[in-house]
Amino acid sequence: MGGRKEYAAGVRTPGSAAPALSKVREGGRRMVDMATTVKQMARKLQVDIAAFGKMRAAGKPQTFPKFRDIRDRYRDIVGLIFSIEERIPYIKDELPANMAQWAVRQKLNALAIFTDISYLFIKDPPLALTSSLGATDLLNAERDSFTKSLEFFDMMLFEAGIDDKMADELDATRGKIEEILKMIDKLLLKSPKVLQEF
Repeated sequence: MGGRKEYAAGVRTPGSAAPALSKVREGGRRMVDMATTVKQMARKLQVDIAAFGKMRAAGKPQTFPKFRDIRDRYRDIVGLIFSIEERIPYIKDELPANMAQWAVRQKLNALAIFTDISYLFIKDPPLALTSSLGATDLLNAERDSFTKSLEFFDMMLFEAGIDDKMADELDATRGKIEEILKMIDKLLLKSPKVLQEF
């Protein structure tokens, strides 16, 4: 009751701080903290993609385990991008205006790098990819992954707001993905099938 009288009289004693204002300040601090975290994640993403690009520059992976490691690195990068993207709507006022587009461009950049590596590897695969029992599972997983990427490719291009030069480069990526899917289908015909229980 005392609090109501104080506000009705237009005064506020030191012990009657408005809880709503306190919550606003606390919420503001949380937004700033989240924005700081996202910016740190973005810096790490740039470092990771640069390192990933060096893997492409190293040429075709020579072994099945090496390609699997590269694929795992790609998945880690995509996971980091998704973590950034899911936070952006909550703190967009604390971030650069084009942050969402930037994240999509990084996704396309990582996809282009992985596509180039996969193309070289699957075009001239080691024996392990065509004869090992684990080959079928890996090839099926890659076919599913690239099929989904192709389905969302145009939408990502639109969201990224890219220029014509980058659009041309990514058209080449799309063409390689389509070729990879054809090569995978051929390899699956030759790969050993896992025995199933009846």
